[in-house]
Amino acid sequence: MRRDRVCETQTPTVKVRMREDEKSRAQSGFFMNQNEKWLKRALELAEKGRGFTSPNPVVGAVIVSGEKVVGEGFHSEFGAPHAEIKALEQAGESARGARLYVNLEPCCFYGKTLPCTEAIIKSGIREVYIGTIDPNPKVNGAGVKSLEQASLKVQVGILEREARYANRGFFTFIQKKRPWITLKMALTLDGFIADATGKSRWITGVEARKFVHEQRRLHDAVMVGMGTVYQDDPELLPDNRSGYIPYRVVLDEALNLPPRMKLVTDGFQRRTIIVTACQEKAEKIRQFESSGVKIIQSSKDEFGWLDLPKTLAKLAEFGVTSIFCEGGSQVAGSLLNQRLVDELQVFIAPKILGEGLRAFSGFMQSLDQALMVEWEKVERLGADVLLQGKLV
Repeated sequence: MRRDRVCETQTPTVKVRMREDEKSRAQSGFFMNQNEKWLKRALELAEKGRGFTSPNPVVGAVIVSGEKVVGEGFHSEFGAPHAEIKALEQAGESARGARLYVNLEPCCFYGKTLPCTEAIIKSGIREVYIGTIDPNPKVNGAGVKSLEQASLKVQVGILEREARYANRGFFTFIQKKRPWITLKMALTLDGFIADATGKSRWITGVEARKFVHEQRRLHDAVMVGMGTVYQDDPELLPDNRSGYIPYRVVLDEALNLPPRMKLVTDGFQRRTIIVTACQEKAEKIRQFESSGVKIIQSSKDEFGWLDLPKTLAKLAEFGVTSIFCEGGSQVAGSLLNQRLVDELQVFIAPKILGEGLRAFSGFMQSLDQALMVEWEKVERLGADVLLQGKLV
């Protein structure tokens, strides 16, 4: 109101110009909000392909004409048509002159499918809004360049952080040649993951365990060491077993996994991978493989345990781009000590044991050598507290 009164004291020309500036800013904010709105929708669609597209990324696409959605699509599985193609097919002629929103830069090379950029250009789409550039060297900006050379308006970086996080496994796979690692630990208030007998069920409550089951579904694989298998005989499955089932990875350098364990007998053994450095137990390998279990051969480190960097590289070659690690103190300590953890999820339960199994092993002894963690999110789940962060 005060600004309007000031404007009235100016000449008519100034008054009009100020109103135009305000109108321009309002429109700019409106379109930015609209762009984020439709990019969020593309990210929602992308999640429908979670797990099924690996090692390719999850991608969603939305085509908007005016303020009406005329086409939507998502990449449903590895080798299937890309999100942009599905959205264009749904839109048909309505795509002409419309806007395309996609969370990852459209591809521009011939692979299992035709280049999306060609289809976008031919469709008559006039504007393309992209969450983030594709890190794949075959694309990596070339898709944007192709669209711009065809006189399309292109804007990159809308909800970029969210777009990159949606494909964190794909980015890590491309850039580091290994899977993204999320390390989950459930601790008592005094830092134990189990009591003196090794019992860990249950340190956390129902809400925290539901969260963990959902996290399993969001990763290509769930990984544990043999200590966890011996102690808990886990299934490592999400609650919803009618949808995507992640691989269950067991780190077993000596191939000691008993054939009676659930991971190789529960009906989901085709989703079990045993990583070992043992080639001598040919009959046991044959039995596991005949039941559907996958065996991946890796190598040992200087301590006789599996060489983790080489093991992760082997899993990446297999197509695993993200891992939810639920291992014990040895697995957790080794991953952290070698700085192979991309995200840390620590559940703190309001319980005090006084004695038990420590959360981490194999660390430096002095305080000035301690690994530092930057917490990015703190959340309460029932009686427990979830800390999410990364190494710095």
